[in-house]
Amino acid sequence: MRILLCDDDPAVLMQLKKYITEYFHSANLSLPQFASYDSGDRLLADNPQAELAFLDVEMPGVSGINVGAQLKKTNPYIKIFIVTAFPDYLDEAMKFQVFRYLSKPLDKARLFRNLKDALYQLSTETREYAIETTQGIIVCHANEIICVEALQRKILVHTTHGVLISTKKLDYWYRELTLPRFFVTHRSFIVNMSFIRSILKDKILLQYESLQIEAYLTKRKRSALLDSYLLFLEGNR
Repeated sequence: MRILLCDDDPAVLMQLKKYITEYFHSANLSLPQFASYDSGDRLLADNPQAELAFLDVEMPGVSGINVGAQLKKTNPYIKIFIVTAFPDYLDEAMKFQVFRYLSKPLDKARLFRNLKDALYQLSTETREYAIETTQGIIVCHANEIICVEALQRKILVHTTHGVLISTKKLDYWYRELTLPRFFVTHRSFIVNMSFIRSILKDKILLQYESLQIEAYLTKRKRSALLDSYLLFLEGNR
């Protein structure tokens, strides 16, 4: 794993590296590689690839907000932490789905909790599924699978790239696609909760860009879905 640190204060860079290293030690995880920068311009000039980034807002040259937006364009999976003493930038930072907003001085306990959440989300979002079709095997990330539907003896895997016909039975997908991201709403549907746009009495509306899919929702599943969906949203705040 690679982590980007960007702040024009060397003391903050040292503290971030120390705390993050301490967390990985305590969680018995392999230590990450760090790439540290004192300006957004230097970071963008390097065009680095990473899974996590901790960005100050007010720096010489390009601000941390703009750096974060650029990183998201090249890697939608990256988790961005905005680290600043100025809370006025919160609304602007949220525009590109910043993962967390950390205040200076850093609270180590809060940083540890947020690191745990970020690593967990990365593991679920970047997990790959090999979808076997009659034409061959197509690999998709978890957040590229909108839902799986059983329709007229076919198993349709609706993805952000189109519909695939799986040679695997629905029981296979029941085992593969599980909480916290996926939920079985009906014997014919497994949905990805990140694509839910509305939960109605007996159906769910899923949406990706202009594509809309209606999934059945059984009465006995509705309460459990609402609970799971709220937990999913809370974990992705």
